[in-house]
Amino acid sequence: MKKNVFSCLMVASIIFFNLLWGCDDDDGQSWSVDSDPVFQLASAEIHTEQGRTIRIEGVASDEVGVKKINLKIDDWYLDRDIQISTNDSLVKEYDLWYDFEVPEDAATREYTIQITVYNMGDRSVSETVSVYMDGDFVSPVLDLQNPVDGLTLAPEGEIPVEIYALLSDSRQLGYFVAKESSINFYDSISFMGTGALSYEYQYTATLPAEVGEYHFEFLLADSAGNVVSETRLVNASFDFEKMYLADVDTEEALTSDLFGVPMVITKTAPYNFEAQYYSEGPGTEIRFIPQTTSFSPHCYGVDPDNPDKLINDPETALPIVLDGKGYYRITLDLENLTYEVESYVPDDWYFEPKMEYPDDETYIETEYVGNLGIVGKGFPEYPDQNWATWAAIEFERDPENNYRFYKTLDMEGDVEFIFQPEHPWGWWPEPFWRFDSKENPEKTVLKGGDNVALTVPVRTTYKVTFDSHLNRAKVVPVE
Repeated sequence: MKKNVFSCLMVASIIFFNLLWGCDDDDGQSWSVDSDPVFQLASAEIHTEQGRTIRIEGVASDEVGVKKINLKIDDWYLDRDIQISTNDSLVKEYDLWYDFEVPEDAATREYTIQITVYNMGDRSVSETVSVYMDGDFVSPVLDLQNPVDGLTLAPEGEIPVEIYALLSDSRQLGYFVAKESSINFYDSISFMGTGALSYEYQYTATLPAEVGEYHFEFLLADSAGNVVSETRLVNASFDFEKMYLADVDTEEALTSDLFGVPMVITKTAPYNFEAQYYSEGPGTEIRFIPQTTSFSPHCYGVDPDNPDKLINDPETALPIVLDGKGYYRITLDLENLTYEVESYVPDDWYFEPKMEYPDDETYIETEYVGNLGIVGKGFPEYPDQNWATWAAIEFERDPENNYRFYKTLDMEGDVEFIFQPEHPWGWWPEPFWRFDSKENPEKTVLKGGDNVALTVPVRTTYKVTFDSHLNRAKVVPVE
C-alpha cells in the first residue's frame, strides 16, 4: 500500500509540474504563470531639456522571474528590449537604470515613455514616465550686499546688522533662508507658486551688547531645487582681529581675485598693526580695511584735515601715497589714529637655483635645485603639469628684485598648486612654499603649510605674483 500511495504522489507531482512549466518553447521549456510582474518607478516625471541625458529608473520584480523590459517612445525612435532572465538564469528582482539623451531637435512639449515589464510567462505590466522639456539647471543668483564678510562693529549696545540681498532666478525662485544660530535668528521666505523671478530682501538682525563672533548663513533655492549659499562673519569687538592693505580702488578689484587682495598685515598689539609692502612703482596708493570684500563700513586712510593722522571713513579717507619703488614698512595705531611710513631694503635670504651636476660619483639628488615654478593641476596650457616637478611651470623673476616672481597663465576647474623648484627626474627638492589655508590663503609658508585648492568654473587668465621676502602671494585676473 505504501508503494502505491508513493506512486500516485509521484504521478500527481509530475502532472502538476508539467502543467506549470511545460516543455514546448524554443528552449524546450515553457512557463505557465498566473500573476503579473511588479514594476515600481522611482519617478513618474522627468524635467529636462534638449540634448540632456535623462535617466529612467525603477525596480522590476516577479516571483518566477523577470524576462525582459521594453522602453518605447516613438517620437524619439526608442524601442529597446533589455533581456533580464533566460530559462537557465532567473532574475526575480532587477534595478532598472537606463540613460537616454534627449534629441537636440525635440519640441518643447510633454512626452511619454512607456516601460513594459514581462515575466517568464510573458505576462506584462506597463508604466509611463512623463517627460517635460522645462528642466531648470541654472542656479539662482544670491547677490548678498550686506553685511560684508569680516564686518567688525563696536558692541557699545545692542548692534543692528543690516542684511540686504538681491535674489533672482531665470525661471522661478523657490525659497530663501537667513540664519545665525547663536542668537536664534532664523528668517525664511517661500516663493513657491508665486512665479517670482526676483526679490529684494532687507532685514535688520540684532546682536547682543557683548564681544563675539557671529556666523550668518544665507541659502537660496529655485523652484527646481538648485541651491546656492553664502556665509558672512560679523565681529562684535572694540578691536579688529585682522587688518588688510588695499592697493586697489574698487570693490570689484577686492573680490575678483582668487586670493591675496587685499593683503593681510600683522597685528602687533591691541589696535596696532604693521604692514610690509612692495611698491612696484612711485605713487602707489594704499588704504587699510578690516573687511575683505568692501571699503565699507571701515576704511582707514589719511585725514584730509590733518595729513599726520588717520581717519576711519570710506567716503573721505585719502590714500597713503608711497613715493618710490621698493619695500615699505607702515605702522598703524588705530586707537590714537596715527601712522608712520618708512622705506627699507631687505637683507634676508632669497631663493637661488643650483643646477650644476657634481663631477664625482657621490652625487646626492638634493644637490640639484632647478628654477622656481608652480606645481599642481588645473592649468590647461600645461597638460604635462599634474603635480610633476619635472614639468614645473617656471616663474619669471623680477630682474630688479630677487624676492619677486611672476607668471601669467590660464586656470580652469579644480585648481591646486604650490611653489616648488623644477627637477628633471621628478624629485621634490627644497625649498618649497605652501599656504596657511587651502581654500582661503593669506600667507605662504616656507617648507610647510597646505596645498591651495580652489575652483575656477570658467577658464580664466590670471597673473600669479609671489614675494618670498613678504611671504605673500596673489592671483588676480588679467584683462
